[in-house]
Amino acid sequence: MRRLIGMSVFGVGLLAIAQGAGSAGADPAPAGHGVLRVQAATTGAEPAAVAGVRIGVTTCAAGPILTTLTTGPDGTAAADLAPGCYLAQFTSVSGCEPKSTTSVKVDVIPDATQTAAFQFSCA
Repeated sequence: MRRLIGMSVFGVGLLAIAQGAGSAGADPAPAGHGVLRVQAATTGAEPAAVAGVRIGVTTCAAGPILTTLTTGPDGTAAADLAPGCYLAQFTSVSGCEPKSTTSVKVDVIPDATQTAAFQFSCA
């Protein structure tokens, strides 16, 4: 019985460590910040995620690129930003052409996620 309890406590400890490690990349934005999320997908009846899309982010007042996001296998990427107006601008992707706008204005608000969606036609 004592051995079973010891193993159970050990197992719970390992589970807690594994869950903590898995959520490290999912931390929320710092207090008072928001998240700008970009989503890239193909057009058509069954849209598919587009990986490797590069999106530059500037303030709406223009100026230098603050960050460049590259979509992953799920077609998304995100950045934690201070509240304000941002412009997400398509910069490049291999094998696809933009089918809609190449820039999206996004108002980032505290403690929320705002999404800029981009559509592509891929060969």
